[in-house]
Amino acid sequence: MEWPLIIASLVLGILLGYVGHTILARNSESDGKGKAHEQTKLELSQHKQEVTDHFELHHKQLAELTEQLNKVNKQWNEAANSLAPKSKAKPLASLVGNETNHDTISVQDDELDSENVIIVNQNN
Repeated sequence: MEWPLIIASLVLGILLGYVGHTILARNSESDGKGKAHEQTKLELSQHKQEVTDHFELHHKQLAELTEQLNKVNKQWNEAANSLAPKSKAKPLASLVGNETNHDTISVQDDELDSENVIIVNQNN
């Protein structure tokens, strides 16, 4: 009678050990997924900040480039007028750049906000 009881206890112990191990593995796996999810969220927010910084830097560089191009065009037009006043060549256009706060700009899907567009002034 002792052997069947020992064998049944062994089988029951193995089953309980397997079930316990499976439950603990699932809990540790979900903790790992939670940590990975938090890490991914952190990386995403860092990437968003890097992209925002990138666009701010390029906006500043493009605004400076527009300003320099306007100066060059103005000097070119003045030189062309003084050196060849009877020339029929059209003067170079001047770019108009609006300084806007990009946090307050809202563009709808089907509408283009004129504050976001560089307008070429052909009157100069």
